[in-house]
Amino acid sequence: MLSCDGLKYKIIMAKIIETVQKWLEDQNLAYSIKTETFIIDGDGPKPFKYVPNFIILNRRFQRKVIIVEPITSFAPQGGLKRIQTFRQQFNDKYHIVVISKNRILERIPSSAYDQLVEFEKLDKIKIKFR
Repeated sequence: MLSCDGLKYKIIMAKIIETVQKWLEDQNLAYSIKTETFIIDGDGPKPFKYVPNFIILNRRFQRKVIIVEPITSFAPQGGLKRIQTFRQQFNDKYHIVVISKNRILERIPSSAYDQLVEFEKLDKIKIKFR
C-alpha cells in the first residue's frame, strides 16, 4: 500500500510526464515511454535497473540516442543516482536531457546530464539537435 507521500509523488509525476509528453509532441518528436531496461553496475554490491522515461525515436544528437528524464527530487525514487551512473557508463551512446523544477535545478550535478531544461520554461525551450 502506498503512503500518502508515495501517492502524492505518483500524482505529481503523472502530471509532469503528461506535460513532457505534450512538450515532445509540440516539437513533432516521436518517442517511446519506458520501453528499454538497462542493468547498471552501480557503487553498491548489486547491479540495478534503469528504465528511461522517454527515448526519442528517429532523431539523434551527435549520433547519440536521446533520453529525456524528468527529475523532481533527490529522493531515491527521483532517479538522479541512476541517471548519473547510466551516463557515466553509456555517455558515448546516449545524450541525456534532464528536465527539472526550478527549485532544484542548480543542485543537479552536471555529471547527470548533457542538457538541462527547466520544467517551468518547457514551452520556451526545445531539445538541441546537431
